Amino acid sequence: MNTTGFELCPGLVGLTACPSASAVSSKDAAPRKLEAEAGFTLLELLVVIAVIASLASLVLPALGNAKRQARSAQCKSNLHQLGIALNLYAQDDNCYPLATSDGVFGAWEPALREFVPDSGFYCPLQQTPSTQFINIFQLTGALITPHYGYNALGAVWQGSPPYNPGLGGDLNLATGSREPTSANRVVTPAQMITIGDSVTFIDAILGTQPQTNIPNQIYIVFPYIVEPLGYLGVANWHDGGANMVFGDAHVQFSLQSFWIAATDQSRRLWNSDNQPHPEWW
Repeated sequence: MNTTGFELCPGLVGLTACPSASAVSSKDAAPRKLEAEAGFTLLELLVVIAVIASLASLVLPALGNAKRQARSAQCKSNLHQLGIALNLYAQDDNCYPLATSDGVFGAWEPALREFVPDSGFYCPLQQTPSTQFINIFQLTGALITPHYGYNALGAVWQGSPPYNPGLGGDLNLATGSREPTSANRVVTPAQMITIGDSVTFIDAILGTQPQTNIPNQIYIVFPYIVEPLGYLGVANWHDGGANMVFGDAHVQFSLQSFWIAATDQSRRLWNSDNQPHPEWW
């Protein structure tokens, strides 16, 4: 009996050893077994999919947060440029731009256009406009880049201040004209808000719709919420807060609740004499 696993087969030259049938079948079976073991089972595929989904759930929020931070950084850069422009204007004219002048309600913006491009007057973080805004300007887009507001009125809500503690200028009752706020009225520029994130504007032509000249409105920022309309004098789209530029052109972020807080610390930041004036709250 041949126990080598081979059989002697006739060859071209002499005799050669041929593999036996059992040896051939065992060799043929081995590759098939390896091929079967090389694939993934359904369970393994499900595990891989679950891992990928978990990683995506971690990465996507991080990417979204990074995008918001980039928009906030651009917003701060815009406001810093506006702060520099406002300083240049004050140095040249020894006063601050009027909020309204010569029939132009949003006069502070044209006054700074010499130094800042159009895009610099808008926060890059897009927002959904209010129904009123859509109706007034007949907008068709779903999102807008919100306009920055000017500290035109200070922290005045009531009473009769002897002068406007904001930057928007004083109304001369005798002549009916508006006089700009002098540069030296701002006692501590580094502690006075000048321009910042806001959702509020004053309609330039009341009752006229649609209005296409959006920059002609008075865009303002102020430390109150107007009830019952619910108008916010300070925005909250930067993770619950807003960016403000001060009189020395430095930019600061704080929560909306801080900017509008009825406290001496917050309200003094809105007034040119750096006093809280609770009698005007």
